[in-house]
Amino acid sequence: MPPSDTRYKTEICLLNLCQDVTATKGNEFEDYFLKRELLMGIYEKGFERPSPIQEESIPIALTGSDILARAKNGTGKTAAFCIPALEKIDQDNNVIQGAMPRDVFNTLPPFSCGL
Repeated sequence: MPPSDTRYKTEICLLNLCQDVTATKGNEFEDYFLKRELLMGIYEKGFERPSPIQEESIPIALTGSDILARAKNGTGKTAAFCIPALEKIDQDNNVIQGAMPRDVFNTLPPFSCGL
């Protein structure tokens, strides 16, 4: 039997730096200068402010850098992935954009990026 998980239940880790998911920096989605349509979708889906995993990862992802992050269920990881991906899509460029590896895709809930 594997050892029990003794990590704090509200802990997230990004690049081996761990913090409590309730400890936000106070950022707003507007701070990331996202497209107006994307911001409207974010708010229509009920998001009010970015979670800590989103605060840490969205700015990095928007620069095009790779990210390896770990956080518990329900902390906003899927939106942390989808928001920068949707922001980078050029609607005038009629080609496949934002493709992801199959192993990542298979871990996402259906229609998870439906902002």
